Amino acid sequence: MKILVIGAGSIGRRHIGNLNLLGYNTIDVVDVDKARLAYVKNNFKVTDTFHDMKDISAEYDVAFILTPPAYHVEMALHQARRGVDLFIEKPLSHNTDNIDELIRIKEENDLVIMVGYNLRFNLGLTQLKSYIENGSIGKMYYIRAEVGQYLPDWRPLQDYRKSYTAREELGGGIILDGSHEIDYVMWLADSTLTEVKTVYDRVSDLEITVEDIAEVILKFENGIIASIHLDMIERGYNRYCKVVGEKGSIKWIFKENILKLYDGESRKLKTEKYDYDPNHSYVEELKNFFWCVKNRDEPLSNVYTAKKTLGTAMRIKEGE
Repeated sequence: MKILVIGAGSIGRRHIGNLNLLGYNTIDVVDVDKARLAYVKNNFKVTDTFHDMKDISAEYDVAFILTPPAYHVEMALHQARRGVDLFIEKPLSHNTDNIDELIRIKEENDLVIMVGYNLRFNLGLTQLKSYIENGSIGKMYYIRAEVGQYLPDWRPLQDYRKSYTAREELGGGIILDGSHEIDYVMWLADSTLTEVKTVYDRVSDLEITVEDIAEVILKFENGIIASIHLDMIERGYNRYCKVVGEKGSIKWIFKENILKLYDGESRKLKTEKYDYDPNHSYVEELKNFFWCVKNRDEPLSNVYTAKKTLGTAMRIKEGE
């Protein structure tokens, strides 16, 4: 299988490393930054590197779109028109322009398109979802999700001011870059979104042109209410999700690799601890992607679910 990786930043390096881990070594990489290309060539098994898409003449089976979000759809369309299956890093884009055209080409050519919401493959979060589905907490009432981390700590090898996360024109901001929470909350709620309430702003002194904090309320057709906190100003790292139902509650704490289950009838709290490497979810999403490429199936995180997540993010940004 011949693979093209477009973008060799931090997420690009992670995916290339995981591709090597899974035995994929026929990889060409393109990036505008020659230093990034040199790093990739010196540290990973790749076939060739390119500074410009115009220099590429080869045909590929799969392409990874790992650029800033503002370029995702442009790059995806370029490859989809050539019949290439796609892995697009989240979010799907920075707006909804040409998303339907991408879907049209995907369906016309029977392509597989995955979008990188890897938390759907996190062991704790998948276990939480299975508890919901088997009725452990009965009817679900509400979901609370939160993530916070200081932006300069996100990518230690890069000046945060130059990252796409810090720049509006590249598709940055905590709402889009923090859309993992939006995505998995919609996945857990498993219902049509009916109402969005939000407030967001830039409240810190970080040198950015985007919002650094957001508070979001979502209401779903099945009655579930979700509240989501997103920020890139909290020192340290905080990520958790809590679901509350008629029979009890479950709390997933990402950094501690634990689930806390409260049973309302026995009034007992049980803590489940699991060994977990954070890279595992990235590896599992690649396994899911390549399985779907082989079997021509839809990935767990696909262009349709990602379109809904992006649509919700846009509603949040519009302050609906």
